[in-house]
Amino acid sequence: MKTQKQVEKELQGLIDKHKLSNQLSVEKIKGWVCNERDKSMEAVNKFLKKFIDHFQDVKDKDFNKILEIANDCWNYFPHKILGGKSPDQMMRQEIKKHPELKNRGKQKMPKMIVGGKEMEWEEYEEMIKEMERQQQPFKEWIDKELLPKYKEFLEKTLSEKTAEMHYSVADIFFERVLHVGFIELEQIRSNFIQKEFPRWWQTHVLMNSLKEKEVLSSLKKLFQFIDFAFGK
Repeated sequence: MKTQKQVEKELQGLIDKHKLSNQLSVEKIKGWVCNERDKSMEAVNKFLKKFIDHFQDVKDKDFNKILEIANDCWNYFPHKILGGKSPDQMMRQEIKKHPELKNRGKQKMPKMIVGGKEMEWEEYEEMIKEMERQQQPFKEWIDKELLPKYKEFLEKTLSEKTAEMHYSVADIFFERVLHVGFIELEQIRSNFIQKEFPRWWQTHVLMNSLKEKEVLSSLKKLFQFIDFAFGK
């Protein structure tokens, strides 16, 4: 648990450490948080990406601290949509009204809605296990054949930095493909490739500022390679 003043102090220290006072300030970031009109995870991801995009080329050990402070800004700074209160303040208020929330015992897992159908948590878990079982041949092809060959092709034909960028797009694309539930390459919808994934990238892939058109262009290169190398 922290106070808003502590978060402000840590944020100022981060700005000073990375010499970003010409781009960022505590008040500017508080403004981003305050004026966000959405409470969804999409809004959180959008804020985190906007924040982290200012910290390019940081070392891995610094990234966790940057992410921690970004999350603290969201949770401890006031939001207009919450009546000028922070999520932390809202949570404390609820605990005061309902002390039992603080030390709730083991709760029954909630029901899930999948494809418009309600199912018990255990049924949902079984569905995920079955999906992963069916995905296994596809996953093995991605990990053992496609991505290694694509990486080799990129490194032979492009500069190191450009090859790394295209490989990263391919790697994250197939992580998302498996997460969504596609079982084979031919099952992936064109709309998912051309619209859904490039848009998803904008709010979910941190430490990367590729625009939708750039992501789409990289996917075009990937699928041209798949056609050339595997005839798919």
